Amino acid sequence: MKVLRDLRRFILVKSAEGNHADVRSYVIENLDAVANAFHVPAETIMGALEGVPDDAALAAKFLETTQRAEALLRQHSRDNRARSAQASAEAMASAVQWQGERAHVDMPSLFSSTLTRRDDLLVFTCDAFTVGVYMAPLLDLARLQRVREDGSGWVDKDGLHLRWGGGGGLNLRPQEDPDAGKVVMSLPPKAAIAA
Repeated sequence: MKVLRDLRRFILVKSAEGNHADVRSYVIENLDAVANAFHVPAETIMGALEGVPDDAALAAKFLETTQRAEALLRQHSRDNRARSAQASAEAMASAVQWQGERAHVDMPSLFSSTLTRRDDLLVFTCDAFTVGVYMAPLLDLARLQRVREDGSGWVDKDGLHLRWGGGGGLNLRPQEDPDAGKVVMSLPPKAAIAA
Protein backbone atom coordinates (compact mmCIF):
# COMPACT_ATOMS: atom_id res chain seq x y z
CA MET A 1 0.00 0.00 0.00
CA LYS A 2 2.95 2.33 0.71
CA VAL A 3 4.20 1.99 -2.86
CA LEU A 4 0.77 2.92 -4.21
CA ARG A 5 0.49 5.88 -1.82
CA ASP A 6 3.96 7.11 -2.80
CA LEU A 7 3.14 6.73 -6.50
CA ARG A 8 -0.14 8.63 -6.09
CA ARG A 9 1.58 11.47 -4.23
CA PHE A 10 4.36 11.63 -6.80
CA ILE A 11 1.85 11.81 -9.65
CA LEU A 12 -0.13 14.56 -7.93
CA VAL A 13 2.97 16.67 -7.26
CA LYS A 14 4.44 16.23 -10.73
CA SER A 15 1.08 16.86 -12.39
CA ALA A 16 0.63 20.07 -10.41
CA GLU A 17 4.12 21.16 -11.51
CA GLY A 18 3.39 20.20 -15.13
CA ASN A 19 6.24 17.67 -15.13
CA HIS A 20 4.25 14.70 -16.39
CA ALA A 21 7.32 13.11 -18.02
CA ASP A 22 8.76 12.52 -14.55
CA VAL A 23 5.90 10.11 -13.83
CA ARG A 24 7.02 7.82 -16.66
CA SER A 25 10.62 7.95 -15.40
CA TYR A 26 9.52 7.24 -11.81
CA VAL A 27 7.49 4.19 -12.85
CA ILE A 28 10.38 2.83 -14.94
CA GLU A 29 12.87 3.36 -12.09
CA ASN A 30 10.52 1.62 -9.63
CA LEU A 31 9.15 -0.95 -12.08
CA ASP A 32 9.38 -4.05 -9.86
CA ALA A 33 7.91 -2.33 -6.80
CA VAL A 34 5.07 -0.81 -8.83
CA ALA A 35 4.32 -4.13 -10.53
CA ASN A 36 4.25 -5.91 -7.15
CA ALA A 37 1.96 -3.23 -5.70
CA PHE A 38 -0.50 -3.73 -8.58
CA HIS A 39 -0.09 -7.52 -8.40
CA VAL A 40 0.82 -7.75 -12.09
CA PRO A 41 3.97 -8.76 -13.98
CA ALA A 42 6.46 -5.99 -14.82
CA GLU A 43 5.68 -6.58 -18.50
CA THR A 44 2.12 -5.39 -17.92
CA ILE A 45 3.37 -2.10 -16.48
CA MET A 46 5.84 -1.72 -19.38
CA GLY A 47 3.00 -2.38 -21.83
CA ALA A 48 0.96 0.40 -20.21
CA LEU A 49 3.94 2.76 -20.44
CA GLU A 50 4.50 1.96 -24.11
CA GLY A 51 0.79 2.04 -24.96
CA VAL A 52 0.29 5.66 -23.85
CA PRO A 53 2.79 8.01 -25.52
CA ASP A 54 1.30 11.23 -24.05
CA ASP A 55 2.88 11.88 -20.63
CA ALA A 56 -0.12 13.80 -19.23
CA ALA A 57 -2.51 11.02 -20.30
CA LEU A 58 -0.18 8.42 -18.78
CA ALA A 59 -0.05 10.32 -15.48
CA ALA A 60 -3.86 10.54 -15.42
CA LYS A 61 -4.19 6.84 -16.22
CA PHE A 62 -1.74 5.82 -13.49
CA LEU A 63 -3.41 8.16 -10.99
CA GLU A 64 -6.84 6.68 -11.69
CA THR A 65 -5.52 3.11 -11.55
CA THR A 66 -3.60 3.80 -8.33
CA GLN A 67 -6.63 5.30 -6.61
CA ARG A 68 -8.78 2.36 -7.69
CA ALA A 69 -6.17 -0.13 -6.42
CA GLU A 70 -5.91 1.69 -3.08
CA ALA A 71 -9.70 1.61 -2.70
CA LEU A 72 -9.75 -2.13 -3.42
CA LEU A 73 -6.99 -2.77 -0.88
CA ARG A 74 -8.82 -0.72 1.78
CA GLN A 75 -12.03 -2.65 1.11
CA HIS A 76 -10.16 -5.94 1.30
CA SER A 77 -8.63 -4.89 4.62
CA ARG A 78 -12.06 -3.86 6.00
CA ASP A 79 -13.58 -7.15 4.88
CA ASN A 80 -10.79 -9.15 6.52
CA ARG A 81 -11.15 -7.17 9.75
CA ALA A 82 -14.93 -7.70 9.77
CA ARG A 83 -14.52 -11.46 9.23
CA SER A 84 -11.93 -11.65 12.00
CA ALA A 85 -14.09 -9.62 14.40
CA GLN A 86 -17.12 -11.79 13.66
CA ALA A 87 -15.10 -14.97 14.29
CA SER A 88 -13.87 -13.51 17.60
CA ALA A 89 -17.42 -12.59 18.63
CA GLU A 90 -18.60 -16.12 17.89
CA ALA A 91 -15.77 -17.60 19.96
CA MET A 92 -16.33 -15.14 22.82
CA ALA A 93 -20.04 -15.98 23.00
CA SER A 94 -19.20 -19.40 24.40
CA ALA A 95 -17.43 -17.77 27.36
CA VAL A 96 -20.42 -15.62 28.39
CA GLN A 97 -21.47 -16.03 32.02
CA TRP A 98 -25.15 -15.49 32.78
CA GLN A 99 -26.04 -14.02 36.17
CA GLY A 100 -29.77 -13.54 36.34
CA GLU A 101 -30.78 -11.42 33.34
CA ARG A 102 -27.21 -10.21 32.74
CA ALA A 103 -24.84 -11.80 30.25
CA HIS A 104 -21.32 -11.01 31.48
CA VAL A 105 -18.84 -10.53 28.66
CA ASP A 106 -15.03 -10.74 28.66
CA MET A 107 -14.37 -7.03 28.09
CA PRO A 108 -10.58 -7.19 27.47
CA SER A 109 -11.19 -9.72 24.70
CA LEU A 110 -14.07 -7.66 23.34
CA PHE A 111 -11.87 -4.55 23.18
CA SER A 112 -9.01 -6.36 21.52
CA SER A 113 -10.72 -8.46 18.89
CA THR A 114 -14.33 -7.63 18.04
CA LEU A 115 -14.25 -3.94 17.16
CA THR A 116 -14.09 -2.81 13.54
CA ARG A 117 -15.11 0.78 12.68
CA ARG A 118 -16.58 3.65 14.66
CA ASP A 119 -19.90 3.69 12.82
CA ASP A 120 -20.40 -0.09 12.99
CA LEU A 121 -22.65 -1.77 15.56
CA LEU A 122 -21.72 -4.49 18.01
CA VAL A 123 -24.91 -6.53 18.36
CA PHE A 124 -25.67 -8.92 21.21
CA THR A 125 -28.57 -11.25 20.60
CA CYS A 126 -30.33 -13.97 22.58
CA ASP A 127 -33.85 -15.33 23.00
CA ALA A 128 -34.86 -12.51 25.36
CA PHE A 129 -33.37 -9.44 23.63
CA THR A 130 -31.25 -7.96 20.88
CA VAL A 131 -29.03 -5.01 21.75
CA GLY A 132 -26.85 -3.10 19.30
CA VAL A 133 -24.36 -0.43 20.37
CA TYR A 134 -22.13 1.75 18.24
CA MET A 135 -18.47 0.86 18.37
CA ALA A 136 -17.23 4.47 18.58
CA PRO A 137 -17.30 4.72 22.40
CA LEU A 138 -15.89 1.20 22.69
CA LEU A 139 -12.96 2.08 20.43
CA ASP A 140 -12.32 5.19 22.54
CA LEU A 141 -12.43 3.17 25.76
CA ALA A 142 -10.14 0.51 24.31
CA ARG A 143 -7.37 3.12 24.22
CA LEU A 144 -7.50 3.58 27.99
CA GLN A 145 -5.14 1.19 29.77
CA ARG A 146 -7.10 0.99 33.03
CA VAL A 147 -10.31 0.10 31.18
CA ARG A 148 -8.54 -2.61 29.17
CA GLU A 149 -6.89 -4.12 32.25
CA ASP A 150 -9.64 -4.22 34.86
CA GLY A 151 -12.76 -3.60 32.82
CA SER A 152 -15.83 -5.73 33.19
CA GLY A 153 -19.17 -5.59 31.56
CA TRP A 154 -22.50 -7.17 30.91
CA VAL A 155 -25.29 -6.88 28.45
CA ASP A 156 -29.00 -7.00 29.19
CA LYS A 157 -32.20 -5.73 27.58
CA ASP A 158 -31.24 -2.17 28.56
CA GLY A 159 -27.88 -2.12 26.76
CA LEU A 160 -24.18 -2.77 27.32
CA HIS A 161 -22.88 -1.80 30.76
CA LEU A 162 -19.16 -1.25 31.33
CA ARG A 163 -17.37 -0.89 34.65
CA TRP A 164 -13.73 -0.31 35.56
CA GLY A 165 -11.49 0.77 38.42
CA GLY A 166 -13.00 2.06 41.63
CA GLY A 167 -16.38 2.97 40.26
CA GLY A 168 -15.96 4.25 36.73
CA GLY A 169 -18.51 3.11 34.22
CA LEU A 170 -20.57 3.69 31.16
CA ASN A 171 -24.01 2.46 30.10
CA LEU A 172 -24.54 2.24 26.35
CA ARG A 173 -28.18 2.18 25.37
CA PRO A 174 -29.41 0.09 22.43
CA GLN A 175 -29.15 1.67 18.99
CA GLU A 176 -30.66 0.68 15.67
CA ASP A 177 -29.07 1.41 12.31
CA PRO A 178 -30.03 -0.86 9.42
CA ASP A 179 -27.24 0.59 7.25
CA ALA A 180 -24.40 0.09 9.74
CA GLY A 181 -21.93 -2.75 9.51
CA LYS A 182 -22.50 -5.28 12.27
CA VAL A 183 -20.54 -7.73 14.36
CA VAL A 184 -23.05 -10.07 15.98
CA MET A 185 -22.47 -11.99 19.21
CA SER A 186 -25.14 -14.66 19.57
CA LEU A 187 -25.35 -15.24 23.31
CA PRO A 188 -25.93 -18.81 24.44
CA PRO A 189 -29.22 -19.61 26.16
CA LYS A 190 -29.16 -19.27 29.94
CA ALA A 191 -30.06 -22.94 30.33
CA ALA A 192 -27.03 -24.02 28.26
CA ILE A 193 -24.69 -22.15 30.62
CA ALA A 194 -26.34 -23.48 33.76
CA ALA A 195 -26.15 -27.12 32.59
